[in-house]
Parts: sequence; structure tokens; C-alpha cells
Amino acid sequence: MTDTARQLLQELMGELQGGGKQYTDSDVCKDHLVDFCPHQLFTNTKVDLGPCDLIHDDRLRTAYQSSSDKNHLGYESSFYDRIQRLSHDLQRKVRRALDRVTAEADEQLINPRKEEKEERAIILDERIKLMVPQIQELGESGRVNEALGVFEHMERMTSDLDALKERINSVNPLFKNENRLGVCDVCGALLVPNDAAKRLDAHNEGKQHQGYLRIQKAVEEYERTRESSGQSRERGSHRSRHDARTRSRNRSPYSQPDRRSHDDHPRYSYRNNSRRRRRND
Repeated sequence: MTDTARQLLQELMGELQGGGKQYTDSDVCKDHLVDFCPHQLFTNTKVDLGPCDLIHDDRLRTAYQSSSDKNHLGYESSFYDRIQRLSHDLQRKVRRALDRVTAEADEQLINPRKEEKEERAIILDERIKLMVPQIQELGESGRVNEALGVFEHMERMTSDLDALKERINSVNPLFKNENRLGVCDVCGALLVPNDAAKRLDAHNEGKQHQGYLRIQKAVEEYERTRESSGQSRERGSHRSRHDARTRSRNRSPYSQPDRRSHDDHPRYSYRNNSRRRRRND
């Protein structure tokens, strides 16, 4: 049974079994409840994660998403830990691919057998130099035909030397900058430069590219949510500390001093009344 057929069968079985299932059951895929199951993203690709034998039921996911258990059973943290590991593995793959296409190639790969060609060029150049006085000597002795034959042979050797020098200075076309492969920063695949738009669209719409793109977006959304929730908790903690300090000041016996005047105090009120009675007497 192929992975695709197995996946379809699992989905059908999930729908049949979903009526009596709870999302907390051990045979229910918790990643599917949170968002998606990574095993279903890369079926029949080079990065196939293999089949997931758990139940993937959209009705159970809807029930979980609308329940009070959401974000309280640890399903989300397990899911994001899993897709973050996949994201980190992909980043390492992209770095390795970039190293492959940007690293300087070995001299033997750039120009195979370069030293051998240089030795042949030196030998040819020396032979050509020896032919010049030989041609002069034959011409001076009246052996014109022989001199012409040596001259034609020297011209052929000179032509061979020029061609050999071009090969010495040439570079393997596979290692020219304009022919170096590119790397997709989403899925890490190698891309042919200046490729046809149709092939590029086919790559972008492929299952491997779309799978990693979905993982990337999910990780980014999780990080934004975690950052915003952390800021909310920080603001709530600051507000709680401020309220606690305010309540503490209100409860302090020194925060509200006795507002009665000096004369209204019982000790001094008695003295003032005694003075008034003596004046009246």
C-alpha cells in the first residue's frame, strides 16, 4: 500500500471513528488538533517523514479548538517543538547547500590536467624555437623545399601551441559564476540559474517547498504570539506590583496622619477649658 493510499485510508477511518472518539485519546494526532501533522506535508518527497499512524479527524480538531482545554494540555508546546526542530534541520541544510555552491572548487576540477598541458606547451615552444635556425640553414644551403616543409610543420606546431595555451587558461564551464546553482531559502533545493519561469513556478508549488513554507509561517506565528503574550504578562506583573504598593501605603499607619488640630487634642482641650473658667471668675 502506498503512503498516499494509507493516508487516505487513515482519514476515512478517522471520520468513521470520530463519532465515538475524544480529542484526548492516545490514538488521536495532537499535531493535527493544533494545526497540521508534519508527516502529511512531505508524502512521496525526498524529505518524506514517513506515515503517521494516528487519527486525523477535522471534527475532533474543531472540538478541541473551541474547547477550554486549548493551550492547557501541552499539545501546542509539543507541536511547536517538533516543527522548530524541522525548521532548524532545514536551516542547516540550506547552509550546507550554500557552502557547496559558493566554495572555491579544487584546481583539478576548475582546470583538469593543467600541469600536464603546461609541460606540453613548454616542449612545443622549445621545438618551435629550434626550427627557426634550421629553416635558415636549409634556405642558405639552397634546400628550399626542405625549408618550406619545416616551416609548414613549425606553423602547425605554433597553431597547436596557441590552442593549448587557451586550454591552459580556460575554466571548466560547470564552475563559472554564471552557471553556479542557486539555493532556495525556503526548502533548500538547488535551483538552476536563469531557469524557465514555468519550472520555477513548478518548484514553488511543489509539495516540499509548500510544506517547508507552511512550517516557516507556523514558527513565525508562534514566535509572534509568544512575544506578545510575554509582553502582556510583563505589563500585568508591573500593574500588580504597582497595585500592591498602593494598597500597602493605604494600610500603613503613617500614611494618614492625625488631621485634628493642636487644640482639639484631648490633652490640650482640658487645659484650654481650665483657662477659660479662671478668666470668667
